[in-house]
Amino acid sequence: MHAPSETLMRAAAKVRSRPGPGVSIPAELVDRLRGMESATSLALLSAALLALVGLAAAMRSTSELAPTGAFVAACGALLAWSLLVRGRIAVVGVVVAIATITAFSAVTFELTPTVVWLFAFVVPVAGLVHGARLGALAGALSAPALHWIETGVAIDLIDPQTPFGVLILVALGASPAYLLTLARRRRDALNVQLVRAEGLVIEAERARTAEAAARHQAIFMLARAAEARDGTTGIHIEHVRDLAAELARAAGIAEVEVHQIAWSAMLHDVGKLRVPDRVLLKPGSLAEDEWDLIRQHPVWGEELLMGDDGFALARQIARWHHEDWDGSGYPDGLRGEAIPLPARIVRVVDVFDALQSERPYKPPWPIERSLEELRRMRGSGLDPALVDLFVAHRESA
Repeated sequence: MHAPSETLMRAAAKVRSRPGPGVSIPAELVDRLRGMESATSLALLSAALLALVGLAAAMRSTSELAPTGAFVAACGALLAWSLLVRGRIAVVGVVVAIATITAFSAVTFELTPTVVWLFAFVVPVAGLVHGARLGALAGALSAPALHWIETGVAIDLIDPQTPFGVLILVALGASPAYLLTLARRRRDALNVQLVRAEGLVIEAERARTAEAAARHQAIFMLARAAEARDGTTGIHIEHVRDLAAELARAAGIAEVEVHQIAWSAMLHDVGKLRVPDRVLLKPGSLAEDEWDLIRQHPVWGEELLMGDDGFALARQIARWHHEDWDGSGYPDGLRGEAIPLPARIVRVVDVFDALQSERPYKPPWPIERSLEELRRMRGSGLDPALVDLFVAHRESA
C-alpha cells in the first residue's frame, strides 16, 4: 500500500548518509573516500601501463641505451605519486606526472614510438584525479613535450598543427573532469530533490493518517448515533466490525481490504438515523407501513454516506446488508453472488451478533444455538460458503 513512500524514504536516506557497522558516515565523506579509491586505482593503472611499455622497450633493445628495471620502476613510482598528491601541491603532482612521462618517452621513443600514447592516457587521468583546471594544465604542458619528443623542437610556430595539438591535449585533460563535475552537480541536485521528496512523503503520510483518523472518528460517531437510536449500547457495531474482519480473513481477502471492510461494516445500520422514533422505538409489533419504513433504512444509509469516495465500500454494505442469498431480501432483491461480497460478509456476522446479543424481546442465545441458526439460514438468507467458513472458524476457536 505504501511501497512508493517507502522507496522514496530509503533513497533519501542514502543521500544523507551511508550506513556502516554502528556508525553513520556523511555523504560528503563518502564521496571523498570514493575519490581516494578512484585516484589510487588510476595511479596504479598508470604505473602498470608505464611498466608494460618499459618492458616492451627492454625486450626490443639491443644496445646499452635500453631502460633498466630501476629506471622503469622509478618512473612508475613518480607517476603514481604525482596522481595521489592533494591540496596545494597538487599542481606539483601534475608537473611531475608530465615530466615523468616526458623523460620516459624520450628514452624509449626510438625503441617503442607508441610510447607517446602514454600522454593520451595520463593527461585525462590527471584531470580526473586533480580536476578540470589541472587537467588543462597537464594538456598544455604535454603539447610541447610531445612535439619535442617527436621532432626535437618544443614549439614550431610555423607548423599549423601546433595549436591544434595544444587544443586537443588541453581538451583531453579538462573535458573528462568537467563532465564528471557536471555529473556530480546533477547528482547533488537529484539528491536534494530526493530529500525534498522524503519530506513530502512524510507530510503526505501524516495527512493520510489524519484523514484516516478523521474518517474513523466520523464512522464511530455516525455508527454510535445509529445504534443509540436503535436502543442498544453501541457495542454491537464493534462486534460487527471485529467479526467482519475475522470472516473476511477466513475468506482469503487481502489485509488492506479486510481493514476497509471492518471499518465500513460499522456503518451498516446508519440509515436508521432517518427512521422515525415512533417506529424505531415502538414496543409492540409493527404495522405493514411501519415495516416499509424500516426496510428503507438501507437506502437511507447509502444516501447519508454519499459525497465522499472514502465511504464507497460503506455505501455498498449499508444498502445491501439485508439482501438474502435466495433473493428474498431488501431493498433490491439481489440474489446470490449479485450481492457484493462485503455486504454478504456483514449479513452473516450481523445476524450472528444479533443472536448473541440481549434484546428487549429475547435473552442472548448460547453460541451453539446461534451457530445452528446460521446453518438453518444457509442458502436461504445467508451465503452458504461464508456460513461454512464462519461456523468452522468459530467452532475451532
